[in-house]
Amino acid sequence: MGGWTVRVPLYVAGLVAGVAFSVLFVGGAMAYVLGAAIVATLVGSAGAWRFVLILPAAALYTILAVYGLPPLSFGGWESLVGQIGLDVWNAMGTMYANPIPYSPDPGLLVIVLPIIVLLVAFAVSATLYEGSPVVSIAVLGLTIGVLSTVSFEVGVGPFFAIFLPAAVALLLVTAGEGTGLPAPGAVAAGLLVTGVVLSLPAMPFAEAAIRPATMDWTRIGTGGTSRLAVEADVGDYLTAGRDAELLRVESPEPLLWRGGTLDFFDGVRWSSTTEPEMDYGEEVADGVATRAVVQEIKVLQAETDLLFGGYRMTDVSIPGAQRSTDGSWSTSTPLTQGFSYRVLSQIPQPTAAQLTGAGTGYPAEVREKFLQLPQERPEVLPETAEKIMRDYDLADATPYEKARAIERYLIYDGGFTYNLDVDYNRADQAIEEFLGEGKEGFCTQFATSMALLARELDVPSRVVYGATTGREDDENEYVVTGYNMHTWVEVYFPGVGWYPFEPTPGSEIPSAMQANAPRPELPGARDEAVAQSPGQRQQQQQEEAPQNEPNAIDRADPASDSPAWAYAVYAGMLVLLIALIPLTKRLLAVRGGPEELYRDLTGRLRDALPPGKAALADSPALTPTERLLLLAGVVGVAVEPFREFAMVYSESLYAQDPRANTSRAYRKALHEYGTLPLPRRVLAALNPASLLLWAGRWVLAGKTRLGKKLARRWKPGGTRGDG
Repeated sequence: MGGWTVRVPLYVAGLVAGVAFSVLFVGGAMAYVLGAAIVATLVGSAGAWRFVLILPAAALYTILAVYGLPPLSFGGWESLVGQIGLDVWNAMGTMYANPIPYSPDPGLLVIVLPIIVLLVAFAVSATLYEGSPVVSIAVLGLTIGVLSTVSFEVGVGPFFAIFLPAAVALLLVTAGEGTGLPAPGAVAAGLLVTGVVLSLPAMPFAEAAIRPATMDWTRIGTGGTSRLAVEADVGDYLTAGRDAELLRVESPEPLLWRGGTLDFFDGVRWSSTTEPEMDYGEEVADGVATRAVVQEIKVLQAETDLLFGGYRMTDVSIPGAQRSTDGSWSTSTPLTQGFSYRVLSQIPQPTAAQLTGAGTGYPAEVREKFLQLPQERPEVLPETAEKIMRDYDLADATPYEKARAIERYLIYDGGFTYNLDVDYNRADQAIEEFLGEGKEGFCTQFATSMALLARELDVPSRVVYGATTGREDDENEYVVTGYNMHTWVEVYFPGVGWYPFEPTPGSEIPSAMQANAPRPELPGARDEAVAQSPGQRQQQQQEEAPQNEPNAIDRADPASDSPAWAYAVYAGMLVLLIALIPLTKRLLAVRGGPEELYRDLTGRLRDALPPGKAALADSPALTPTERLLLLAGVVGVAVEPFREFAMVYSESLYAQDPRANTSRAYRKALHEYGTLPLPRRVLAALNPASLLLWAGRWVLAGKTRLGKKLARRWKPGGTRGDG
């Protein structure tokens, strides 16, 4: 099957399936996956060498694409292998801790590129050398279907639009290549694969089945140890781990307990890229007044190498603790349950006049790091920034006034709602949906949006990871639970330093942190939900739910997305689809003629054969008697009843005046078939192989008759005849 009429659609389908892996990444991966698909196509077409080349080709291409030319020395290879192992280890953590899509990091590419080479090479080989185009299309189509499912259908549409016609063309072409694959069978197989591919993302269980864990501390809320880290998905603390007691803080002032900052946004998620000994601008300028606050923190059901405390922490009681350039502290050994430490914080107290008059004289390092925006950011981001500039008349505004305007827009004027149950499936679409039509979310979406909008307006910003004050169990003693984990925003002002902003509705910066420059009063609460804190709102909703919704369902339960009757419909459709197979077989035999009865018997025997032996009696050189006896012998039933039917059937075909009773012989053969175990007969009845074979022969016969008819309509030489 090496003709180009076969190779062209096969190669197109293979390349498209390989390139479809780019939906797993956010920018920058297209060249890598395309190269892997091309290598796979070449390897899969390498004849007898394909199995020898496939693993070395996958490994060599991956190394060249990700790490460049391989080293020539043993020591170089040892270093490279160690680096690959480290990258893969980090990639596994990324895949476990974060939802799709990912940044095209080396470790992730090392995992994905060989998979592309193996899948596409296998699919190409299956058609060219094993004569199994249906297998090729099934592998490639299901690959695209799985990618569509895990990416929640984002970005897969163009790939499937190209794959589908290539797959159908391949199946139709190979139906006439002498492979034994009937055209209707090929089309049916293609349609089956297409249906599965299209239906995968729409399955009610798809999201729950494929959505990866979003953090590696999933034991939150189960009594286990919760890991606190700056890259955590705060949403998981707020939902699954809201009741886990993480920290106990003794402090004369209620503050926000700051853990660390995030400064780089890749279009999907934030990360910390600050480096030791680098100058990213003054954290708190010398001319800004500060207020000393001492806190004592005890670790409860948590494990963390971050030290939490009020900003800015100037001293801690743990020997060897390291202070980062962003004002956060960490330890080389994680702190576990029962560990206590003391923190001295100097809380900055800038005045509104200092913040307003700070100007825009940002150091180069601050501009480079804290005005960074992803190249492929959604249009809604600059559009929203322009709307804020226009609505709040910020043409001549200071950075402080811009920051307050963004804060007000997200809290009050923009129509946003605090909602813990919101789920933006694709992280790379979350900001677009949140600022666009969604307008629902929790602190992660609000803080991310404010930081990015500030950068759009040329105001340096960063996202802060930490916790709100917590539950006051005793005087000056606060218990921080998972529900208190929080993100907010800090904005940089030259001559002042970093100052906190709180864009999440219902949340506020404690007064001790904004004593001289508090957030201006809003003109009025948009609704009661805005005026309440998230915790108060949740408690009220829980109290009101039994009154307003007597049969209320927990809206966080994924199973509530589909009503019970929907599952009954799915089950009914599945049962109907399965029942159609034996029903169709029965309808084809209902006429009771010799041809129909012969086809029914051979079909029953063929469908009862073990896998891999179904085609042993398909040779056109076999007589009806030989075919029936061969099938009966392999299936394991007595051959005499089938021999008798074969003789009667042959007489009906060739005798001028057949007198034999085919129905009687058929019933005897059917009785013998009934001696097979019931499970085997049930599986045979549900096996569609004989139906596909019959349909293929029927269509091929129709094509032959059509060809003869057309030939009669055209005279030799290409001129049309009469009629």
